[in-house]
Amino acid sequence: MPEILDCDRSLYATAPIESKRTLRDNNDVQNVHARINGLERIYISNDSFIADSANMVQAHKLVRLKNNRYYHIKELTHSYPYATPEMVDLLNEIGFRFYEKLKEKNLGYYRFLVTSALRTNEMQSDLSSRNRNASSQSAHLYGATIDITYKEFYNAYTDTVEQHHVVADALKNVMLDLREECRLLVVRERRQAVYHFTVVNCDPNKASVENITRKVLTY
Repeated sequence: MPEILDCDRSLYATAPIESKRTLRDNNDVQNVHARINGLERIYISNDSFIADSANMVQAHKLVRLKNNRYYHIKELTHSYPYATPEMVDLLNEIGFRFYEKLKEKNLGYYRFLVTSALRTNEMQSDLSSRNRNASSQSAHLYGATIDITYKEFYNAYTDTVEQHHVVADALKNVMLDLREECRLLVVRERRQAVYHFTVVNCDPNKASVENITRKVLTY
């Protein structure tokens, strides 16, 4: 499995980031981190990605997202269920913290829903033609950006998708905590009812060995 680097990202991130408790990181800032932390080259067409996806997984450049104990994948119509290993590690961290907050409040066992992941240029162009708010320079092109909905959640006990404002508040606090720790950049989109966020990676060239922790991605 891929190796993940952990560090104090307020000091050793691959691109500048300031610790803030906010859900208003704009797309320009997220694009900077996505380009640095994501794929070296974007995929122009859907066919080119499909042809190369298995190789990218084997090379540990991408991980295929699947339903698990932390989150579920909604039917993706304009993206593929793939992300960088660092993003998958972040998704696991969001899921674990979300579970812990729900457990503290005895709210049951809910999982958040991934609504968008890696896009090709072809997909993004199609979205831009349909939706004026969809930028042609989306951070989703690099595999380091994900959308998760805060409107509905998968209830693991009843096998249903539900709306729950208290559960939504728990997820909001997880996202704020991780933003404050500089683990991600995030914006709360109202039109689509999603958190659009980009992973923040560690730069081993900025930190000494004792300030970097290496771990194997578990998935």
